[in-house]
Amino acid sequence: MSRPTIKDIAAEAGVALGTASRALSGNGSVAAETRERVLAAAERLDFIPNAQARSLRSERTETIGLLIPDVRNPFFAELAHVVEREARAAGLSVVLCGANEDPALMREYMLVLRRQRVDGIIVAPFSTASDTLAAVKEAGMPLVFVDRTIAGMDVPAVVSDTGPAIREAVEVLASGGAQRLGFLSGPAQASTGVERLAKFTAAVEDIGIETVIQHGDFQEEAGHDGMRALLAAGVDAVLAADSRMTLGAVRECLETGIVPARDLPFIGFDDIAPFALLQPPLPLICQDLEGMATTAVQLLNAQLRGETPLAEHRLPAHLRLPTGATLTTHPIPMEVEAPRHD
Repeated sequence: MSRPTIKDIAAEAGVALGTASRALSGNGSVAAETRERVLAAAERLDFIPNAQARSLRSERTETIGLLIPDVRNPFFAELAHVVEREARAAGLSVVLCGANEDPALMREYMLVLRRQRVDGIIVAPFSTASDTLAAVKEAGMPLVFVDRTIAGMDVPAVVSDTGPAIREAVEVLASGGAQRLGFLSGPAQASTGVERLAKFTAAVEDIGIETVIQHGDFQEEAGHDGMRALLAAGVDAVLAADSRMTLGAVRECLETGIVPARDLPFIGFDDIAPFALLQPPLPLICQDLEGMATTAVQLLNAQLRGETPLAEHRLPAHLRLPTGATLTTHPIPMEVEAPRHD
């Protein structure tokens, strides 16, 4: 069976040949809806724009792809730094793509990475893009999942085991007197969002504490707006499930005149640089970012050598409780609320 051409893609998508060509090359003159239709047609036909990509599949480019949800997220920025360092030590270059927490953009970048003929891809996937990832795997592209997974996909993965740390965080806040615990939860399209919510729910049910849950999208504004809603709901302690939502929640507290971990028992997520500036220090659930990135490169490199690595590696997270942080509930000083600039 002959390989599909751009002409086949144009016919499948119902567009002109030139339009299909511009859409596949990322030309900004093509309407977003049309580009999505062309990319979907390319996926269905397993089209690789580089005409030599399939015949040269056995040739190594010594380049790998790294597709992360958001380059602005300090956690993923640091993960990218470590992946690049470890890849270079293994003689590999890295093509970095950031999907801005958008499954459609992730699909587009997967096509870009295949077009660039990378030898393999490390990706923090969205469950709603499982069809694209399944097609990439079926085409023989070595894949490794990092931080996030997709249920039912047999892909080597390295993730954090955050359950024990989340349970400990809930127990610490409850023992400090929390009666109404707020939780800033992540999105259902990310396995980390689903898993962390499940672990939190199980912990609070075992303890028997009242909760208020705000669902977000792992973005800073979700943390900012979610913290505002939690404070309005009268919570007396808060746990966040992600670093960027923690950043947004801290910003809302400071705008309101509340010092987190002094006026409000608050446990955030990930040991990232901005949190080191806070006084008192912020209690955090810390992941083994270094271990995750290093293991991801090792798993991909193993596949490039023709090996079949173990399916999943779970690295433990831990709760860090710094000296000086207050985790005992007391009346929140809302009377010092700062002027808003919404």
